[in-house]
Amino acid sequence: MTRISSFCPLHRKMPVSIARIKMYCALAMKNKSLKILLPVLVFLFMVTGVKAQYPQGQHWTPLLRINPAFTGVNQAKWRINENYRSQQFHSGMKLTWNTISADIKKEITKEVGGYGLKMTESSGNTFGFGIMDDRRNSDSAGARYIADYFSLAYHRALKNNASFGIGVQPGYMRNVNDKKFDLNAGLLWGQGMITCWQEDQFYKNQIGVSVYNILSDWQDTNLLPGREIQAHAGFLIDKPEKFNIVANGYYRYTGTSEFSVGAVVLFFPVVHYRFYDRARLGLHYRSTNHLTWSAGLRIYGAGKKTLTLDGTISYDMPMKFMDFESPYKNAFEIGIVLSNFEKCWSLGKCK
Repeated sequence: MTRISSFCPLHRKMPVSIARIKMYCALAMKNKSLKILLPVLVFLFMVTGVKAQYPQGQHWTPLLRINPAFTGVNQAKWRINENYRSQQFHSGMKLTWNTISADIKKEITKEVGGYGLKMTESSGNTFGFGIMDDRRNSDSAGARYIADYFSLAYHRALKNNASFGIGVQPGYMRNVNDKKFDLNAGLLWGQGMITCWQEDQFYKNQIGVSVYNILSDWQDTNLLPGREIQAHAGFLIDKPEKFNIVANGYYRYTGTSEFSVGAVVLFFPVVHYRFYDRARLGLHYRSTNHLTWSAGLRIYGAGKKTLTLDGTISYDMPMKFMDFESPYKNAFEIGIVLSNFEKCWSLGKCK
């Protein structure tokens, strides 16, 4: 009889969940097709020990907390984002985060033509200006902090309807026992601007990377957050006629890794000229052993030029049936995006 240790030596190197790894190894011995699953299973076991200090369930509403290069990336002239998250741990302790930001864009234009036929067109250069307030509260005074930032970004139009941007955020972090200056920075690449809805995705394809708390150490001090590297990507799938799909993912490194991957489905009415133009349902898998369910709707006023309010609520549901150890019990999140809005008259999906 073949020994499990000779077939799957990984269990000798990983002290976590040894019995469960042995069980999967034994199953794989009986069914060779399950051997393909072993690398995936081992990876999942490795990430279950991640302890998340700022794990956004919605990585499309706290934009300036994800990447400073998002500053000014909007079809509207101005935008206000609000994101509130409440997270409960197994011990009963709660952590709450509140991030509010406001940003505007300034597009540089140029005059072309002459002899009474002068026109104004974009120069391909856009600047974004914004502010952000980020707060964490807890039953423990040591976990509370406040951080305020000024956000600045520059975006340059490229060939093939693409764009590249860079953003920085100087700021100031403080706690009852500590205070210091802070700096964040990020890069963003996108291709194919979406013309009507942008709360979930600004480009048909977009990829970004950012570094937060650059002046801090990697490890969180429990007083102020430590250094973070974040990466995000999203891709629009618009083949269906009645809805769009945005497949996106998020990765975060703070000395340990965390990721989230999934999709958001956007449902469109037959005619856009109503008090709402689409609803949203999303599902993401989180490496903290949670499924994040989300739902939202965008509403606006009666006029063609009006205000739009996009609201989303999400819930991190623990995957108890997988029996992995999670760093927190559950969480819910509310995201709001408010901006000026000019309705489109298209009968299509405005992509």
